[in-house]
Amino acid sequence: MADDVMPIRCSILRGGTSRGVFFLQEDLPTDRAAIEPILLDVFGSPDPRQIDGLGGATSQTSKVAIIGPASRPDADIDYTFAQVSVSDPLIDWGGNCGNLSAAVGPFAIDAGLVTATDPITTVRIHNTNTAKVIVAQVPTHAGRSLLEGDYSIPGVPGTAARILLEFTDPAGSISGRLLPTGRPIDTIPLAGGRMIEASIVDAANPVVFLRASDLGLAGTELPAEIEARVDATAVLEEARSVAAEWLGLVADRAEATRRSPGLPKVGFVAPPADYVTTAGAPVPADAFDLCGRLMSMQTAHRTYMSTGAIATAVAALVPGTIVATAVRPAGERPIPGSIRIGHPYGIMEAVVRADLGTDPITIYGVAIGRTARHILDGRVWVRRRAMP
Repeated sequence: MADDVMPIRCSILRGGTSRGVFFLQEDLPTDRAAIEPILLDVFGSPDPRQIDGLGGATSQTSKVAIIGPASRPDADIDYTFAQVSVSDPLIDWGGNCGNLSAAVGPFAIDAGLVTATDPITTVRIHNTNTAKVIVAQVPTHAGRSLLEGDYSIPGVPGTAARILLEFTDPAGSISGRLLPTGRPIDTIPLAGGRMIEASIVDAANPVVFLRASDLGLAGTELPAEIEARVDATAVLEEARSVAAEWLGLVADRAEATRRSPGLPKVGFVAPPADYVTTAGAPVPADAFDLCGRLMSMQTAHRTYMSTGAIATAVAALVPGTIVATAVRPAGERPIPGSIRIGHPYGIMEAVVRADLGTDPITIYGVAIGRTARHILDGRVWVRRRAMP
């Protein structure tokens, strides 16, 4: 064996509308600073094509899950998420990816970390990034995760087995508070003396919500249209950077894009309106409750983040937020506590269990349906110079 490379066990799985490389915790160093050069080498970053690694050249396909034994008694496994930048030599450990979380249960079962109990295996996942527990209900057969099923999600071709994820007690994932500033709406100062209103809601991940109309947008734009509006994306990133400073994620907002590009999330919402998906399918306004668009690592998310959907659904229940004023009234929605979000590829639904009688409201859990596919198990050859 050549001494300039070293093999590390890995798996590739799709979770929801994301894809990531999964590692066993025991196969990586314990120190994150030592892990980072390994991950950059594995993914071929930085490079817009990630041609020299396993990355897929988008933020949705440049993700990592590190799985190990549970470090708390109410969980079966630990799961650490890392976002690998495509364009910069950067690993962002902040927050979690809800879509990739859908693949954590199947991986843990297939790797023998959790014993399957057919036909449904419950996996309690401790996400170390947010110190929150996600409960996954994974269809299984003959001791392994089941792929085939009749459930579909917008943004993924075909159908697969439905995995139900409930993000328990999601409020305050990073800040410790559902409303980090204590207010449903804040006025964010921008360069040149401009101001813009935003709602900062921390549930599963902190998200900064702006009105589409305040950005000169309709709220029904597709990713390419959003990215073409550099005036709007500049405001989104500036507002996100200010919020990052307020949340204590960076000392100076000017450093946010470089030091914390993934958190907080940012996006915009609008009341339901007819639109056409990226695939060209019409979506009538009466089929969903809110138009939502999110940014991911400074680019427009091609679908909708699961953690973003959780924050959106929770924000819709908090009186006075920008989301609450844009969403279809609760009495006009078909399922109590359910929010249907119209995004570039279709509709995503999140169901909230909450006590609205407390102040602030108490969020017990938010459930979403996802699918996953265990694609590959093998070894990735890592340059030895990237190893500690």
